Parts: sequence; C-alpha cells; structure tokens
Amino acid sequence: MKKDYAQANLAWRMVIELVAGLGIGFGIGYGLDYALGTIPLFLVIFIFLGLAAGVKTMLASAKEVELQQAAKAALEEEEKRGD
Repeated sequence: MKKDYAQANLAWRMVIELVAGLGIGFGIGYGLDYALGTIPLFLVIFIFLGLAAGVKTMLASAKEVELQQAAKAALEEEEKRGD
C-alpha cells in the first residue's frame, strides 16, 4: 500500500513539474508579447522552451528515483549475502 502512494506521489510530482514549466513559459511569452506589442511569437517560443524545461526536469526526477531504487536494491542484496 505504501509503495502505491510513493508511485502516485512521483506521478504527481512529474505532472506538476511539466505544468509548471509550461505555465512559466506561457507567462514569460505572453508578457513579452504584451510588452512589445507583437503577435504571439514569443508566446509560442516560450511555451516550447517551457515544455522542454519541464520534460528535462521530469527526466531528472525519474533518474533520481531510479538511482534511489538501485541503491536500495543493492543494499538489500548485500544484506542477503551477509546473512
């Protein structure tokens, strides 16, 4: 049961990271377009940059969790051999 919550927390963390990247990119792009009076050129550019940043952050989170799980598995394997 506890593992299910951990997986759900990880999923929510990744979703929030992606949405935050998109939201920040949208805000910056919209602000620049509004300030400069341009067509939504900066909006589109910064949405894609925000998406890329969100995906990069998600991948870093996934790698962090993978390393934690590998360390835990190695520790369990070492304990089995030590007994």
